[in-house]
Amino acid sequence: MSNGDFTKIAGNISALQALNSLSMINGKLGVAQLRLATGKRINSAADDAAGLGIATKLDFKTRGLGQALANIGDATNLISVSEGHLNNIKDILAVMKTKAEQAANDTLGTDERTAILTELTKMNDQIDAEKSQAKWSDVSLLNNAGSQNTLKFQIGEGVTTADSLSFNVASAVFGGTASAFDSTGLGVTAGAAARNSSSAALSSNYTTNALSTTSALGNATVGELASGHYTVEVSSAKVGAGTGAAATAQVTIKVRDAGGNLMTLDSDGTAGGASGTQMVRTLTAASTAGTINLGNGMQIHLTGIATGGAKAALLSVDYTKKGNAVDSQSNAQAFMTKIDAATTKISTALAYIGSLMNRLDYQASSVTVAKTNTEAAFNRIMNADMAAEQVNATKYSVLAQTATAMLGQANQRPQSILSLFR
Repeated sequence: MSNGDFTKIAGNISALQALNSLSMINGKLGVAQLRLATGKRINSAADDAAGLGIATKLDFKTRGLGQALANIGDATNLISVSEGHLNNIKDILAVMKTKAEQAANDTLGTDERTAILTELTKMNDQIDAEKSQAKWSDVSLLNNAGSQNTLKFQIGEGVTTADSLSFNVASAVFGGTASAFDSTGLGVTAGAAARNSSSAALSSNYTTNALSTTSALGNATVGELASGHYTVEVSSAKVGAGTGAAATAQVTIKVRDAGGNLMTLDSDGTAGGASGTQMVRTLTAASTAGTINLGNGMQIHLTGIATGGAKAALLSVDYTKKGNAVDSQSNAQAFMTKIDAATTKISTALAYIGSLMNRLDYQASSVTVAKTNTEAAFNRIMNADMAAEQVNATKYSVLAQTATAMLGQANQRPQSILSLFR
């Protein structure tokens, strides 16, 4: 630093040095005062460019972890809705088991067992109501009818598999089979022992009485149709060069529900074999009077299909699924077994829910710790040490006062030269 020569009044070096010092001190005082006013150490990129970049990423991470905690809370509430309805269904099944056990006692007569059956059907209605009421944002929680019933929760701030969780309690219990926690899906529908289906041909160019339906057990692969309205589509075309009894035809059968959706049936005619949305059979004229079991509770009787060309028929069917009766000791015992199986499904579902709830609890604890540590790192970089900044502000305030005084003195020193001219 140059020393000022006060005898050379054309350039007051000492005053300039004092002014520079005062400007620097005022700048540092301003920084300290701004940090005290905002509570932040970094108020612009110029304060700490690298620190600001790191702090920005930490801020984003903190906010993401905060939202993940909120998502975990929402997911817990959603799963709790499912748990509540499943617990209600479990309690209903316990009462149904007691009633079926009561009906299994031959001290009861027909009237008493009929009364029990009526009570059981009302309990079925409540199980169905529990399943229907288990919803979140209009999404059913207790069935796996479609992909929309698999809910995914974002439980972390990243996009990896560990940051998300899927929930589909029906899929966990029933697997890939479309089913639900209602009386039908659980197999505890109470009703008359006999199944029935009524039908009326809407259109047909087969011979008279060529097409009809009767009740038949659904096989293990396909499962029985639910009660409702269905349409059976049958088409056939002659194949091969045979004639008379040796003539052959290829028959295609499809079943649609009231909404026009294709239903699953036994595609190869073998119990426990392949399943699909249509059955294709090649029959001879001599065998067409036989019965084709669709494996879903329906049987089709065909006649007169191989003696002509292409034919088609459309059959309207109102199908009633077989219920579980308690009109005898053996039927009541069989119903008890089915209720036990349904109870096992509910227990499996509750265990699945419990495991998810436990994971969400652990995830919430993990995210909370991560959020706290990330916030601490952000705070260390971005926020001001208020005690240190107060010390700095006091120091620079005093220095500003002394620098101002020295500037005043430096401006006065050249005036002593005037005494030489007296």
